[in-house]
Amino acid sequence: MAMIFSDWRPRIALRMAAGNDEIKRWLNQATFAKASTGHWMAWKGDDPSRIAVLPPDHPEGSECFWLDSWDKDDTIETVIEYVESGRFDTDDGVVLSLQILNPKTGEWE
Repeated sequence: MAMIFSDWRPRIALRMAAGNDEIKRWLNQATFAKASTGHWMAWKGDDPSRIAVLPPDHPEGSECFWLDSWDKDDTIETVIEYVESGRFDTDDGVVLSLQILNPKTGEWE
């Protein structure tokens, strides 16, 4: 399970921003968490609609990735589960869609 930090993580924020002042300002008000996989995540409030993600092997000097969620049922916990499951590293794109294929109906839920 991820460790959530309520205080500022300057070293992580600087790595996430990679010199981008807009990202630095955004991260200034963020909550940080470190997933069991080594990924760092940051978000504002309890809002999972935009989450910065820094993989453990992310190259120095490159900006973090972003997860954008449009599902009203997404929570910080579901995003953490998504990253810790390994799907973040294997899925294409950076838009989080937490729908699951129902094997009985063949419908996405």
